[in-house]
Amino acid sequence: MKVFTDFPVRHIEGNLAFGRDGSVWAYYQVEGFGYDFRDTMQKIHPYNRQLSFYVENVHDLHFLMIPSLTDVSGIIDETIEEISRKDYALKENGIRYFQSLKRTLAAQRSSRETNEYHSYIGVQLDPRKNEMRKIGNLGLAAVTTLKDLVAGFTSPVYRAVGLEPNDILKRDIEQWRRQADGLRETLGQSMSSLVRALTKEETVFLIEQNFSVTHNDTRLRKGYETGMDVTGIEDSGRVHEARRSNSKAFYELQNAEIEEYDQKTLKLYKMVGEEIEENYVQYLVADKISPRSLHPGSEWMLHLQNRLRFPVSVSIKASFMRNDQIIKQLSDVRLAYEDQRIEAAKGGSEVDLKVSKSESGAIQMEARFQETGYPAYVCSFVFKVTAKDPDELRVRVDELKREMNQFGMHLLSPYGEMISYFMEFIPTSPRYNADYLQYVEPTKLAGMMFAATTNIGDNRGFYLGQTLKLNRPVFIKPDLAAKAFEGVQNVVDSLAVMIAGMTGKGKSFLINLFAYLSVLSGSLALIVDPKGDRKRWAEGLPFIPPEFISVWTLGADERDAGCLDPFRTSVSTSEAKDIAMDILSFLCDKHLGDVGFTQLSEAIEHEGEQDDPCLGGLRDYLKARLPQETTDRRRESCMELIETLETLGRLQISRLLFGEKGQRYRVLEVSKPLQVLMVQNLQLPKNDKDRGKIRPIEKISEAILISIAAFTKQYMFNQDRHIHKIVVQDEAKTVERSAEGKAQLDFITRMGRHYNTTLMKGTQNASDYDEDVANMGMKFSFALKKYDESLEMLRYFNLPDTPANAEYLNSLDRGTALFQDIYGRTAAIRIHPVYKEIEEAFDSSTATEEERTYERQRQERIRTGV
Repeated sequence: MKVFTDFPVRHIEGNLAFGRDGSVWAYYQVEGFGYDFRDTMQKIHPYNRQLSFYVENVHDLHFLMIPSLTDVSGIIDETIEEISRKDYALKENGIRYFQSLKRTLAAQRSSRETNEYHSYIGVQLDPRKNEMRKIGNLGLAAVTTLKDLVAGFTSPVYRAVGLEPNDILKRDIEQWRRQADGLRETLGQSMSSLVRALTKEETVFLIEQNFSVTHNDTRLRKGYETGMDVTGIEDSGRVHEARRSNSKAFYELQNAEIEEYDQKTLKLYKMVGEEIEENYVQYLVADKISPRSLHPGSEWMLHLQNRLRFPVSVSIKASFMRNDQIIKQLSDVRLAYEDQRIEAAKGGSEVDLKVSKSESGAIQMEARFQETGYPAYVCSFVFKVTAKDPDELRVRVDELKREMNQFGMHLLSPYGEMISYFMEFIPTSPRYNADYLQYVEPTKLAGMMFAATTNIGDNRGFYLGQTLKLNRPVFIKPDLAAKAFEGVQNVVDSLAVMIAGMTGKGKSFLINLFAYLSVLSGSLALIVDPKGDRKRWAEGLPFIPPEFISVWTLGADERDAGCLDPFRTSVSTSEAKDIAMDILSFLCDKHLGDVGFTQLSEAIEHEGEQDDPCLGGLRDYLKARLPQETTDRRRESCMELIETLETLGRLQISRLLFGEKGQRYRVLEVSKPLQVLMVQNLQLPKNDKDRGKIRPIEKISEAILISIAAFTKQYMFNQDRHIHKIVVQDEAKTVERSAEGKAQLDFITRMGRHYNTTLMKGTQNASDYDEDVANMGMKFSFALKKYDESLEMLRYFNLPDTPANAEYLNSLDRGTALFQDIYGRTAAIRIHPVYKEIEEAFDSSTATEEERTYERQRQERIRTGV
């Protein structure tokens, strides 16, 4: 196999790439930032940050935008492998589900390519090796070259025995590493995104992926070395440690045959598995481009991600040129045009229109750089397009050209220069062709919106759906935010999930699907179902037999009496007293300052010190206390409390809440992977109902949910911390109306990361979350009913609350939601259960299958006019 013996990379050390030309590059991955839902002012912010960086920067830069085909099968295989390492009841069922899902999605997606794009930036750390450093004054350039030569010979690699001229001193490597570490923070601020230094394996991968012929034939090479340790000793006895590069290490990375198929196309092929895979590649370079950009409107990098359904790689080498250098060069160009004009006048003719236009452009550019003081960047914009056959490649190249023409960028493929532009994608590589260099100002680089992304989700875990744009698959791993894995650059650490949306848009369906897939993946789930929508789950779900599901309807059995007494559901007696105080003051309509409030507090304190404490014992205490009250006011208040408690106790549902002394009750416990908790005859007030008109049974129902919330906290404590747990609190607003109920859910939200517990809060309105949104991890919003609610939800997503965005959120179809992942990225996604059986199991609508069939036929008749 042919290889490039003069490979441009000499050595890799972490994210440092040392070039054969002496350059030292540091490469970083820019995680990316969301851009789609920003208003004009918010679009200006990342532009200004990048512009400031490019103006102040003094280094050569290398931008890379590399696509990778979303490997659905690979992600599912990884999930299956992770499941196989676990030990849980539904392990075999989970493996069967994901194996079936892999086959189904592979068949559904066989005719489509979806890609996610990764942004990398390389910074040349040694200013002496900047490409344009010596452009300008030739005498000064000669002196600089001589100084560099003399400085080179004073290096220990020339004086120490045992070292060679191409060895790299470890002290120099450490110096470059410190410089690279300091630069990372600057890049993070400038790119409006998390930026991380590549590992050694990732830097090697960035090189090797240029030789890929399929989307998954290049993997990270763990422990791969491109050099070895050596030592040298000077005459003085001083010892120097260094790294010696191994050029043959880079031969192995060049693992594809490269053939010039024609003057504008390369053919790459190599053995993958037991078959020879091949790929056709064409490189295009920008030969005409405006030197400056107006923003917004010039975000061509983001446009490629959103518009093209096939992968396009981009490499931009941007060589720094000082302001005085570019002005001097433009001045020389202007003088050359003047000479042409003078010579033309001597011959009695005029210069042609093309020369006049070029001269005018040079004058304008010179004036612009003089006015702004900006540096210039000498850039080569190179695009890489791949396909499995030449015809498809031609179609893709033509489409790319059309798209880039919209941004005033004309692309061409220079004859016989494909290898030259192939090399430009390799880190540290110098330019092998300087025919199409573009002199641009920093606004051009800032305007292209490098690192703006449309990626969403974790690309691991279970499949949840696909994006509305380009139908990219969305995978999430619900416990990932708490793992603190190296390389996972999440911006939120909370496991809590917010799900909002008006009734009938898919909120409950997503909650069910999320919990169901989590359980199949090894999690435990406790679902508090105040509406009783999940009764049928007791019969089993697809891939989850009924013996692994417990649907407990509290109140259906006499043994349930007293099981929700706060003294029996709370983690501790002190917490039970707080919850009992909150519940009873609410039920008896007593407030701080009322005599009745004080009497309740005294009774609760007394009951908390008894054996077998319960709310029934508290009522008995008040009865015993009544004759001892010394004032009419206290006696009347005590009598009122007793009458209220006895009246409430006559309600059938209240038997769950009011325990009695010596009562044999069924203890709430969770023994199945999927546990649903429902309450018989629960009647919750509507969210907009006047609080002064709530009926007694509605008050009791709210109090029961508060007690259940205390039990979910106990559930979080009692389960194995290493097992991920999900607590679903549907209609969470009902619980949070109570200060103690809100405190219970807030505790689970805040401590969920420590106890490996995800609290899923489902509500209908954005206003139900208020300040709690800051503690949420993933956020989902289906269509909302009111315009004001949409504006508030947009603020929760940290998106501009513009009329256009609010209208977009309000108009989302059933089953589609605005999703913000743990990296802060936002996209509209379509929830997709894949299997009809799962969809039917979670569907809470009232339509029968016959009605659905009839409606589809009716809509078809309307559409066709038949």
